[in-house]
Amino acid sequence: MNLNDLDSKGLTVELLSLMDKVVVLLDDDPNVDKFLDETDLFDSWELVLPEAEYPIFIMAVLNNIRKPSIVDSIIKAITNERNHNELYTEPEPKKLKIRSHVGEHPFS
Repeated sequence: MNLNDLDSKGLTVELLSLMDKVVVLLDDDPNVDKFLDETDLFDSWELVLPEAEYPIFIMAVLNNIRKPSIVDSIIKAITNERNHNELYTEPEPKKLKIRSHVGEHPFS
């Protein structure tokens, strides 16, 4: 699933679903270090979150913190990062037409 395609509500649903999965996995094996080393559940989130917010996200998910202020902060960080990236993407360079000068006179 591409998190960039989701709106705020969709991101919230995915975040809470991720928290549910992590709770179940850590109930089976509570070794957090092993879990973090072996999981790929956070990979797509790492791509959309700003670097400064990522540790907060990890702590919130691992500790199953569902306070609206925390969840809203994570979602807002993603949408702000998305908007920032859209504003500051480099436009594609214009293609130059190649013109041959073979056979032309220098002063024509």
